[in-house]
Amino acid sequence: MGHKNESDFIEGDFLMTTSTKIAAKNPGNAYLKLIGSWASWLFDALDASIFGFVLLSIAHSFKVGLADVVSTASWFLLATGIGGYFLGNISDRIGRKKTILISVFIYGVGTLLCGFSHSLLELNLYRFIVGVAVGGLWSAAAALVSEVWKPEGRAKAIAFMQTGWSGGGLLAAIFAWAILDPKDPETWRNLFIYSSIPALFVFVYVALFVKESPVWLANLEFISQKKGASLGEIFKPAYIKVTLLTLSVAVFTLLGYWIMSTFIPTYLQNILHVRIDQAPVFLIWFGIGSVIGYLVYGVLADKIGRKLSFVLFLVGMTIIIPIFTYTVSHMPLTNGVLDMNSTSNIFILGICSAFLGFFLGYNSGFGSWFSELFPTSIRATAVGFCFNFGRVGAIAGIFFVPKLIPIIGFTMTITLSSLSFLLATCLTLAIRETKGTKITSGN
Repeated sequence: MGHKNESDFIEGDFLMTTSTKIAAKNPGNAYLKLIGSWASWLFDALDASIFGFVLLSIAHSFKVGLADVVSTASWFLLATGIGGYFLGNISDRIGRKKTILISVFIYGVGTLLCGFSHSLLELNLYRFIVGVAVGGLWSAAAALVSEVWKPEGRAKAIAFMQTGWSGGGLLAAIFAWAILDPKDPETWRNLFIYSSIPALFVFVYVALFVKESPVWLANLEFISQKKGASLGEIFKPAYIKVTLLTLSVAVFTLLGYWIMSTFIPTYLQNILHVRIDQAPVFLIWFGIGSVIGYLVYGVLADKIGRKLSFVLFLVGMTIIIPIFTYTVSHMPLTNGVLDMNSTSNIFILGICSAFLGFFLGYNSGFGSWFSELFPTSIRATAVGFCFNFGRVGAIAGIFFVPKLIPIIGFTMTITLSSLSFLLATCLTLAIRETKGTKITSGN
């Protein structure tokens, strides 16, 4: 079969096979798929986010330093890249739904096992398992939602799915607040155990109510002719440029994101001397701001384009991080501790946290924009690789943060993460706009 150029597979007419006709007659199926993808991503994020609240407790339990515990986060990020790439490719081969079910099962079991770890090495193994599932889940879910939504509403649908990540982070904060006991460091184990339970309900929902992508089903013949979607397809001349550009953007944006999500709870404990069960209260505002940001990005992307919206949010991140760290480091302390009874303190920190979360809305673009840059036969492989190996690039930041803190201070270290968003902004300008793209089968 002759190779199609970029415009052929992106702007071709939608192939109306029997499966797509059925989907067109039952538009509710698209909403069931969106809800299933959102719920899967929500509890995926819950399982991924709780680790940031228990770094110090885990260090206490296993009698190791903070840098040693941070290595667990590095293993997790490496696993997301591996899972996103390989499970993304599996999704292109066996379908979106089956891959989502596999991922949900794996992250549920992996999180449960974390609560029963006997050593840091054992915890590393279980978090690695969770990371594989986190990467694979997003690849399949983003492809599924992209393939069942029309171009004019795709960014909003993906944005709604992406709110699951903020919602999961918000749930992680609520779980941490309710479960962690500052007098008993070992309660971090309960946090992992209880956080694994929702995965069971998501698995049942997806199995019963989520149908396979009609576009993927219509593309089966094309995939069979190619004898499956090759892992190396995304590095062929037709795709190598866009692959490397999207990967680079993901690396720099996720570098900054994971520095914040991993260390901000500890940062608040260190700078404001709040208790472990108090830091999540402020991050609830961070989660609320993120949800709003994701939805706003979706609306903007459908109106003014994916690229410009992405740039606006990245510039916002570049600016808001120094504002956040300056505000936190200059909060007035009472006897060395932030006064939790001060309405003004809570309001100021809450607003700054909400704005910090709001500009993370660019994350919605990873699903809608990246999915539109690649054909159906390699879509999950490509977006899974680019987005999740972006997390692998973030390992450098996670590794160096504990080393930089003693040298330049906690506040300056977190502030420097804004530079990664500035670099991502420059790279984003080199990627083409895809607003109005029709996602097709047969390529």
